[in-house]
Amino acid sequence: MFGVLSALIIIVVANNSAGSLAQPAIGRAFGAGPADVGWVVFGFSATFAVGTALWGGISRRIGLGPSLAIGAGLVAVGSLAAAFAPNLLVLIAARLVQGAGAGAIPTLGTTLVARNFHGPDRARALGAVVASVGTGLAVGPLVGGLALELIGWQANVGLGILAAPAVPVLYVVDRARDPGFRLDLRGAALIGIAALSATFVLNRLPVLGFGPATLLSLAIVATGGALYVRHSAIHADAFLPRRILGAPAFLQSVLLGSLGMSAFLGSLVLAPSAVARAHSLGGIALGTVLLPMAVCAALASFNSARIQRRLGREATIGSGLVALGGGAIALAAMGPAAPLPLLALALAAIGAGFGLIGTPIVAGLTHAFEGADQALAVGAYNLGFFLGGAAGAAIATAVLQIGLELPIFAGRAVAGYSSAELLLAIGPLVGAAVLRLQSPMPIPTTSPPQADGPGPAPGPGEVARGSGRG
Repeated sequence: MFGVLSALIIIVVANNSAGSLAQPAIGRAFGAGPADVGWVVFGFSATFAVGTALWGGISRRIGLGPSLAIGAGLVAVGSLAAAFAPNLLVLIAARLVQGAGAGAIPTLGTTLVARNFHGPDRARALGAVVASVGTGLAVGPLVGGLALELIGWQANVGLGILAAPAVPVLYVVDRARDPGFRLDLRGAALIGIAALSATFVLNRLPVLGFGPATLLSLAIVATGGALYVRHSAIHADAFLPRRILGAPAFLQSVLLGSLGMSAFLGSLVLAPSAVARAHSLGGIALGTVLLPMAVCAALASFNSARIQRRLGREATIGSGLVALGGGAIALAAMGPAAPLPLLALALAAIGAGFGLIGTPIVAGLTHAFEGADQALAVGAYNLGFFLGGAAGAAIATAVLQIGLELPIFAGRAVAGYSSAELLLAIGPLVGAAVLRLQSPMPIPTTSPPQADGPGPAPGPGEVARGSGRG
């Protein structure tokens, strides 16, 4: 079971970066622009966000193993549909299915490990999960680049087919369930629909203006938001409880995390489209440019807890946000036609900053909540974190598609790229300034929960604690 789970984590993590590399080829295949093709990556992230917050509750109703099996099955089915997609719309829909299924893997996989290992073995097993995430981050650009060059974009978006063998193995493990548990599917549906509609508006409004599609999506966002506010006021056990959403510690964590994630995912989506066009790169060369970003994200994530113990929580988060913003500014200043080693170095800074912020943010969040609210707060944070990344990427690709360039960047090889990166840099730098001006969050004197997770959002240890209803 553990070997299958580790392999599944590697596949799911590598799947999204491989899909990002395929954007230029997909755009050529379907005659689509960056804002259209970007949905292959940030659409995946949007449904992944909702999934991470929902699968914990589903597992309580039907069992941990069956839930993991269904998630892996959705990844495989979505990948098969993506590989044979006849048009871009079908491809995007298939990637949304992939993201929804992939949301189960980090949330439930670490919970499964925690339940089946004890004492020192548990620490070693969770460390192996961290290593699996890091391996997936590292091999994603390499495998994606090789697959793109040898087979084509279909192999990149179809990588998740490899998750299929995990389905029968995971389905039979840990089938304990709580049939009486109430899962707020209505609240989750309202949040999910509103989130996808908001992402659509951010991505389409600069391209289409206030046309029928964007106006309809705005109406859905407003209606869905209003209905959820009413729903949460009536139901104390709503999908995202108001007592958590209104807590200052939660708001600070989501603000900092989502601003950092927007710069990371936005740059991950922008770089393949712009750099490949400026340098006429093939798949392997493009994967090599993105490799330092992935490796630095994995290394920084793995060592984030140690760095936090040395520097402190605020200094670690602030350093990560500055690295994210500084890397994006460097990319904007150089432009996509800059020498590839310099571009790779700036992307590496973004990866390192991304890896630094996740563990200390979630560690502070788990200190601020107790009991069942701790799991709900981490689940809600995951939702805001990945939606923030999707929002940043949606806006950035729209700027790239319409070629909106500031006068200081006029004449660049790919119009719009420098301005989009500069826009992405603003978020984490504002977050670092806010963190600097605020008083430190009080930390209890009791021993903090261990926070050695891999990454962006909560690491595996934190996700395991966040696997309840939210």
